[in-house]
Order: sequence, then C-alpha cells, then structure tokens
Amino acid sequence: MITIQEHLEHARQVLAPRYGELTELVQAKSGVIFAGHKGGDDGPPVAVKVAYPMEAETHANDAVVRFAREAELAALLSHPNILRQLPPEELDGVQFCEMDLAGQIRLDQLVVAELAPTFDRILTIMQELAEALDYAHARGIVHGALSPSKVLLDAAGHVRLTGFLLHKNTEATHQALTPAAIGDPAFMAPEQWRLPRVDQRVDIYSAGIIAYELCTGHRRVQLDGTGVPEIMPMDLAPNHPLRPGIPQYVSEVIRHATSREPAARPLTVRAMVDAMRHHDVALGHSLPTDRPHVPRQRQSVWMLAVIVLLAAALAVMVLPAAQRQKMLTWTKLMTKQTVTAVDDAWSRLF
Repeated sequence: MITIQEHLEHARQVLAPRYGELTELVQAKSGVIFAGHKGGDDGPPVAVKVAYPMEAETHANDAVVRFAREAELAALLSHPNILRQLPPEELDGVQFCEMDLAGQIRLDQLVVAELAPTFDRILTIMQELAEALDYAHARGIVHGALSPSKVLLDAAGHVRLTGFLLHKNTEATHQALTPAAIGDPAFMAPEQWRLPRVDQRVDIYSAGIIAYELCTGHRRVQLDGTGVPEIMPMDLAPNHPLRPGIPQYVSEVIRHATSREPAARPLTVRAMVDAMRHHDVALGHSLPTDRPHVPRQRQSVWMLAVIVLLAAALAVMVLPAAQRQKMLTWTKLMTKQTVTAVDDAWSRLF
C-alpha cells in the first residue's frame, strides 16, 4: 500500500516537466497544494493541487470525492473574488488541477494578527466575501465548508474564495460526503449535522462566525481549563464585547446571522454586510437603542391640556361670576395634575 509521502514524491516527478520544481504549501482536506511555475521553472507562478491516493490509510474516500467535487464546482464559477481553478487532470496515476497562486495569506491568520484590522478593512473583506457567495448562490452552488482558512487574500488584499462543495441539483454531493468530512465544525450551521440537504443559509451562518472572529479577535474554538479544544456557543448578548472601533450594534447583526433557526438569518450574505455597515436599514427593522425618543407623545399631552382649558373657558362664560371663578381655579388645578401624571407615565414607559 502506497503512503502519502511516496505518492507526493511520485507526483513531483510526474509534474516536474509541466510545473518545474514543486514546493509544498499546505495539506488540505481534499489534497496537497504546491507552488510551481507553468511551463517550467521560468514560467509564471501557479498553484497545483494534488489529490491524495485512494490507497492511503490516513485518508478515506471522502478526500477523493472532495477533490473531485471542489474541482468540478470551481470550473462552473468565474468571479473576481473566487479562486480560479482549472478542471482536474490525471497523469500517470496522479490526479491534479492547476489553480491561481493567490498569495499565502489566509483569513484565519488575520484574525489573530497582532495588528488588528480596522472596521473599514473588516467591512471590505466581508463585502468581497458576500459578492463571491451571492454569485455562487445565484447559480445553485453552496460552499458548505466556509471558514477563514478557505478565504485567501491576494497580494492586493482582495478576497479569493476557494473550496465550494455543494450543488442543489446534485444529489450525490450530499450523499457522498458526511458532515464531518465537509467542513470545520466551528463554522458549520446546526442543520448541516441533521439534514441530508441544506441551502445557502448554511453559508450565511458561517459568514456570521467569520464576522464574529474578525470583530472580536477571538477564535470560536478555544482551549478549556484542561487544554482541550472547545467550540464556544454563539448565543451572543447585544452588548457582547468587540474590538475597539467597532460599533456595538454589530454584535446584534452577528447574532441574527448565527441564529440556530435558518429562517431567522438574513436572506443573503450581502444583507448581513449591509447591516454591519448601516444598522438602521438592514435586517428588516431598526436595531434597539437604549431609550427611544418620543417627543411627539409629549407634545400630544400638552395639546390635550390646551384643548381642555379652552373648553373649560367656554363653559364658564355662561356661569354666574362666583361659580365662574371656582370653576376656573378647579380646571387649572386638574389640568396641571393630569399633564404631570401623564408626562411622568411617558417617561417611565419610554
């Protein structure tokens, strides 16, 4: 039985005439990604993903299915914020595909960077991520495994998304890949663990977790007191602490996007980002403030008082002089007490 290392060494030799010397970048779930040069060592830089061998003990058929699925769906997508990937090929027993070399910065590295991203930078990243996801969703393709490690940043800092796995018209996609083989449990929506088929709302949930990590500077997976990794719950309070410079209402936006109920999430990733940018025009309602301002109600109370005084003045004009003075005094006293009481009631309520 061939080992992974033996397979990768064979792949280097087989692909050397086409891509020159290959330098390993990362071992992903679907294969190993190398850096090379198209046409040889003097050609333009490219990335090459090599699938794991079927016989490898440490990788089941999930990895092979995942490699084929990612390559198949990537070939259907053409967008500035989605990593370009050519259809897969096979050469002397080695399955591989050519990809753009989009730089070696992953979004998960930015989450814990010493120099925290500004709110404007976070909004730009989330906006480009939203454009890529909404483009794919409009074509029936769901990422299904979205996490910061799937969001690459090129040399100019632009998002290049990779790793799409699900298609609404392909039943085999959902049957062949188990939830554990699809994505990172810390970013997967709850329904991915219990439903055989899911829709684009799982990506909205994952995007909300990404926004959480960027806006708090904390990974969702943290070590407990014994050093064991633990996935932190996402039941955020409206005043959940955020990084300095990030508006507090953003925690409410994240809370909606990461709701356990898919129907409670924003309809699109773009809607979530719009809510992060303009909290009073997204999510279908205004987000709560500490104390609503209600000047019109108080104005109405005083207008009512004026009407009462006018009505009383007209009434006492037909009374005798002695009764008229008593009526006026009583009316003024009652009006003042009524206005004060109602005004206090409005203050307590609002």
